Amino acid sequence: MIRGSREDAVKFLILIKTFLADKLKLTLSLTKTKITNPKLEPALFLGTLISISNHIYSAKGLHHQRIRAVSQLRMIAPMERIYKKLITTGFMSAKYKTGIPRFL
Repeated sequence: MIRGSREDAVKFLILIKTFLADKLKLTLSLTKTKITNPKLEPALFLGTLISISNHIYSAKGLHHQRIRAVSQLRMIAPMERIYKKLITTGFMSAKYKTGIPRFL
């Protein structure tokens, strides 16, 4: 993740792509690589949805001043995706969304 402009993100993506190709002999998957604004659209990374919260809260500072805090990182588990995977592997009942015991 990069905190900065889209232009910075594109520059870093090009640098990372060339580093992977030249030094490690790896190719970057362009279908999985995504530059997005997490305030507008969450990004799926390692099975977790990452976004920025719109919630604004205030707290008291050291000398009793009020401090506004914004832009908190949110990491959300995509439950429907998890349910689907558990149902297809047989660990969950599709009808009741309950666990199915597995005995050895």
